[in-house]
Amino acid sequence: MFDKTTAPSGAEVSLAQMLARRESRYTSQQVLLRRFDRPLVQLTLVNPGAVKDTPQSRFVFDTGLGAMQEALVAGGHTVLAYEGAYFVTGAEMLMAVNAQALTVKRTLLALEEHHPLGRLWDVDVIDTTGAVVARRQLDVPPRRCLLCDESAHACARSRAHPLPDLQRAIQDKIHAFRQHTVQ
Repeated sequence: MFDKTTAPSGAEVSLAQMLARRESRYTSQQVLLRRFDRPLVQLTLVNPGAVKDTPQSRFVFDTGLGAMQEALVAGGHTVLAYEGAYFVTGAEMLMAVNAQALTVKRTLLALEEHHPLGRLWDVDVIDTTGAVVARRQLDVPPRRCLLCDESAHACARSRAHPLPDLQRAIQDKIHAFRQHTVQ
């Protein structure tokens, strides 16, 4: 699935690189949707800043991927295909899942909301038409900001919080999780 022998790049990425990767990911989504005609699950990370591929980001991603796989199996959902890699722009995974999109969204939403690192995962469920299943379709409020009680999307769009504060909040979540799992 992933080549775990490559070291994290630790390199800063440009907006152009992020946009090019987004286009490539979209193309991969379309290929998987045509091939399987089943919903897709996409995992990326909430990772503000210019450096996206670090040992820590890989740890958070790998933890999320494992938790998602367990949740899907526990929910009786079969993963038909995996496609993903560690990129300089950040780790990502696409999975074609043999289940209804809303059911998969409900399963993974519970994981995002209740896992200690869930807030750091960006999990999208894409239905067979290519549309992202929104939280509001399940009557769930938008994700909250890492630092305040506002909508995460609104804070990100307005750049309401300094980058170091966001990065510190992420570090704190990871540290607390690692401390808890070591004990």
